[in-house]
Amino acid sequence: MNAHLRQAITESADFRIVTKIFGGLLGPEYTVAAGGRYYRVGQLTLDQLKRGIPAEDLDLLEVDPETDEAL
Repeated sequence: MNAHLRQAITESADFRIVTKIFGGLLGPEYTVAAGGRYYRVGQLTLDQLKRGIPAEDLDLLEVDPETDEAL
């Protein structure tokens, strides 16, 4: 990821979908960026974010954006 994209995500108050991973038992998983952090979420959590629930209010799995592994 380039530095300008990270800066824009850090300054953004909303969230962005970074990747979509198919093949899970519970449907696709998404890597989202919110508030300068990256999280792995399922469809239900993505729907909650779309409804306006802040990432801080949800129990999210934070991941490293370079390796996509849990922190």
